[in-house]
Amino acid sequence: MGDKKSLGDLEREGYFQLLVSGDRMRAELLVKRALAEEELNLYEDLVSFLNKKGICFGLTEEAKNDLEVLKRTGTYLLAEGIRPQKGKDGTVRLLFAEEIQRELQEDEEGRVDFFEFLRVPQVTPGETIAELLPPEEGIPGKNIFGQEVPAPLGKPAKIVAGKNVELSPDGNSAIAKVAGRPVVVGKAVTVLPLFEVEGNVGVSTGNLSFVGSILVRGDVESDFVVEAEGDVEVWGNVEAAKIVAGGNVRVRGGIFGKDRGIVQAQGNLQAKVIENAAIEVGGDILVERAIVHSTVSAKGNVILRGNPGAIIGGTVKAGSIVWARTIGSSIGTRTEVMVGVDPTLHEEYRRLQEDVKKLQEEIQEAEKVFRLILVKKQSGGELDARTRELLEKVKKGYEVAQAKKGFCESRLAELEEIFESREGKVLVEEKVYPQVRVTIGRFTYIVRDEIQYVSFSERNKEVVIGSFERPKLGKR
Repeated sequence: MGDKKSLGDLEREGYFQLLVSGDRMRAELLVKRALAEEELNLYEDLVSFLNKKGICFGLTEEAKNDLEVLKRTGTYLLAEGIRPQKGKDGTVRLLFAEEIQRELQEDEEGRVDFFEFLRVPQVTPGETIAELLPPEEGIPGKNIFGQEVPAPLGKPAKIVAGKNVELSPDGNSAIAKVAGRPVVVGKAVTVLPLFEVEGNVGVSTGNLSFVGSILVRGDVESDFVVEAEGDVEVWGNVEAAKIVAGGNVRVRGGIFGKDRGIVQAQGNLQAKVIENAAIEVGGDILVERAIVHSTVSAKGNVILRGNPGAIIGGTVKAGSIVWARTIGSSIGTRTEVMVGVDPTLHEEYRRLQEDVKKLQEEIQEAEKVFRLILVKKQSGGELDARTRELLEKVKKGYEVAQAKKGFCESRLAELEEIFESREGKVLVEEKVYPQVRVTIGRFTYIVRDEIQYVSFSERNKEVVIGSFERPKLGKR
């Protein structure tokens, strides 16, 4: 018996086509005309054919399984290389605890000292507060021709020196120039000094804006503004004022907003009570007594551990956990609690839904115009210049609306995937009352009857009720 026929003949005759990706990492066989079982024995094996082409690495089972793939039309993966892994980028290592990382301390009886929650680091002049870590080497890959594919190098990092910080001569370290609190503002390593107000923020001070942190030893009175790039600490109460902080906000008294008070912080918020205020933070909210008729949003957790530890009325949103002693009231106060997703994504989802609705209305209006003009053309009427101008204008608007609608729908789909992949819980130590609306991700449960010692979570695309589970309080 002579040598078997070459598969190259079949390739030239158009039975199949070998497809090699431009990066030489994949080889696929496109079978256009199938061979009968008895014909397969006449030809060389597929591995020999590939080796003649120089393809020798990453062969799949289809390639090794004789000529079975030639028995049916379709596309089959014959070889796949190993892609290189990029080296880890260089990083800036901070030599101090970032303020967004916090730890709640509990005593033996499970009580939390909310006012010892913040542990602000301090530095002295000349102290090194950050250093560069070099990028790491990557792992090379190999293409289907057996050639090594170099791994891309990791990108080097760079320290950005902010206020009161200087770089070492080699640029590899950041050094504090003054005593104060080290923080990261944007991407810059910064040392923030502290500005203190001995009494109230009010008519005697006016509004306050400071690049560092602000300590108010009295109250923040109604209609005044306190803004800080660092932390804001108030020893008294916050009335119908506005507090904006790049770090944390700590109020030793309460926040009594009178339906116009606002607190915004990129870090955490602590207070004894929140009433009739709008709160938005990038970290956790820790309240000792109650949240009453307020709009509260936290990317982290909302925790009420004191007495009564109640959420009554309004809306409370958290990225992960809402933990309270009671939610709602015995008189059926409408209260909404939402967890499981970054609250800003919930707002984006709502806006996108409104945008899609408006764009669909624009598209429908444009289609009405198209139909009217089409009827006119079919009846033999000529389009005058004004009508042609209108048609062109409507057509452009239609195309823009279609493009925007496609973008919005794509983003909505992305957000829905995010909602379904995130976990969140609502934990109630004592009692949840009727008329409380609990939303986990995209799924909602309305409490009809009073429930005690309960947890709410999402499972199989619905909100499920379980027994209360005490979570572990860790670092953030």
